[in-house]
Amino acid sequence: MDTGKRKESAGHYKSVCKQQVILLLFFIFMKREEMLNIRYVIILLLATVQLSAVFTGCAGQGFKPRNMAVVSGYFDLDTATVWGAVIESFAGVPLDSKDKERGFVRTQWIMGWTDDKSMGLLLEGRWQKRYRLFVRVTGEHNKTYVSVNAQIEEKAPGGSQAYRWSRVPSDGIREREFMAKLENILNSQRLIQNK
Repeated sequence: MDTGKRKESAGHYKSVCKQQVILLLFFIFMKREEMLNIRYVIILLLATVQLSAVFTGCAGQGFKPRNMAVVSGYFDLDTATVWGAVIESFAGVPLDSKDKERGFVRTQWIMGWTDDKSMGLLLEGRWQKRYRLFVRVTGEHNKTYVSVNAQIEEKAPGGSQAYRWSRVPSDGIREREFMAKLENILNSQRLIQNK
């Protein structure tokens, strides 16, 4: 496109925009009873702003569920006993952080595959999934409080999503599995002590 045609096209665009603005102003300020109603003008402006925000992507993402579910419970045992059972529950699981004084344990990422997501019949790719557990052990009034959180992330097998992990909400299954394992260990320790 040569320079003359570009200037002509830009000039045409400016004149069309001016005509549309003039028509809009004429439409708004017409001497009709419903058009002069200030409520109508405010509603029209609010609707325009809202639609423009939605179409340009400026609107918020809305409510998103938390990425971590919390499963917790109290045990009628001292903190040292429960801490030992927590560490025993992680037998064979690589730990990233373990602090007995603060009562905090974090596992390394545990890798796996999703059961419910794939790239379809043609690509046959399954999504990778990983999770890690956060366990907090605190003593409170002759009881020990244990809370477990799982952080879960997924990664697609292909496309632009294959290069980054995306956090997904936990369904609480891993947290409940850990608490059940911890309760089993503590119950077996009680049985041994009672013999």
